[in-house]
Amino acid sequence: MPAAKIGRLAVCERMIGNGLGTDLLDFMKGWFTKGNKTGCRFLVVDAYSSPKVINFYKRNDFDFLSNEDEKEKTRLMYFDLKRFTD
Repeated sequence: MPAAKIGRLAVCERMIGNGLGTDLLDFMKGWFTKGNKTGCRFLVVDAYSSPKVINFYKRNDFDFLSNEDEKEKTRLMYFDLKRFTD
């Protein structure tokens, strides 16, 4: 399935907790779904395996692709853009 990979999404430390990261993800979700300019079905990210990062992506409705990378430095997570349009 076609996917767009998010690389190195971050906000400066003083902006953490202000919703800027969520706003950026919502913008990307909208960009890839309005008129389906790219044909992408998923957003994917290699999220650092820290609870703070994982919880951020979970709060933004990303899911784990598998559990095989549980002990790795990063976890592959995805968001199904179809959910954003429903």
